[in-house]
Amino acid sequence: MGLFDLFKPDVDRMRKTKDVEGLAKALKDKDVTVRMNAAEALGKIGDARAVESLIELLEHEHGGLRRNAAWALGEMRDARAVEPLVQALKGEDSAVRMAAAEALGKFGDARAVEPLMQALKDKQWSVRQRAASALGWIGHRWAVQPLIQALKDEVSDVRESAAGALGKIKGPAVAPLLQALKDEHWAVRAGATEALGMIRDARAVEPLIRALEDEHWAVRSHAAEALGRIGDERAVEPVMQALGDEHWLVRRNTADALAKMGDARAVEPLIQVLSDEDGGVRSYAAKALGRIRDARAVEPLVQALSDEDIGVRKQAAWALEEIKAERSGKS
Repeated sequence: MGLFDLFKPDVDRMRKTKDVEGLAKALKDKDVTVRMNAAEALGKIGDARAVESLIELLEHEHGGLRRNAAWALGEMRDARAVEPLVQALKGEDSAVRMAAAEALGKFGDARAVEPLMQALKDKQWSVRQRAASALGWIGHRWAVQPLIQALKDEVSDVRESAAGALGKIKGPAVAPLLQALKDEHWAVRAGATEALGMIRDARAVEPLIRALEDEHWAVRSHAAEALGRIGDERAVEPVMQALGDEHWLVRRNTADALAKMGDARAVEPLIQVLSDEDGGVRSYAAKALGRIRDARAVEPLVQALSDEDIGVRKQAAWALEEIKAERSGKS
């Protein structure tokens, strides 16, 4: 540590002690690094007393300082910051625009919808990506059509975020999302499958069943999860087949999907999965059997009480109690 450092404000100490007044003063320090760290610390503390000081920094000449101020204001979610952040969304620095878009998404304020829709056309793809995500967080239906257009963006990250946003909004976007299941990039297809599961429209069932055979495990995993959410009986048999997938996460989500479906046809395949090499898969299988409450699972679940994985043992014990309660209710 140099002699000059001894006279610098101790930002880390002030953050730990939540010294908002001290950090607000540090925002005016001559050292721009101190000011940036102070802005970040204030965002982590989230005290609204610093809002006005941070808003002032949005017009500072240093881009990094403006970016940290925008991030901090997003963490505070104070309505006074919406209009200043909207203005920052129109600035020249793409990193600041990106931070402003992300911050505005955390407010849930309708005033940010129109500016964020405009930001979907930004020349910098990372700004478009943050704007799409932000519109999903806000959840306003005005954004549906611009987000559908963003599903055609040249950058896959933007298309993926647009798909996710449409799922959160649950707007009339089933047909475009079904088209996105054919996207060349796996992350976009995965985002589309997840979104369709959130919307829960029966038109997606057959395409999602086909997605269970996608070449990428993430798409197959999200497809199983989506079909579980929709709960259409047409998907029970195909989802059961996915219990044999090569990827452990697909098998986990498949077992969880079958738990949500609660169809007795899945009992025997789930019993087989109680011997899966992955503890998480075994745990989800036990959970699913507890949801279905079929007596055929009693003996296999009793054996699972001796599983090496504590999570499996806990789920097996819970499942057995569920089956016991079901049988007692019928007697």
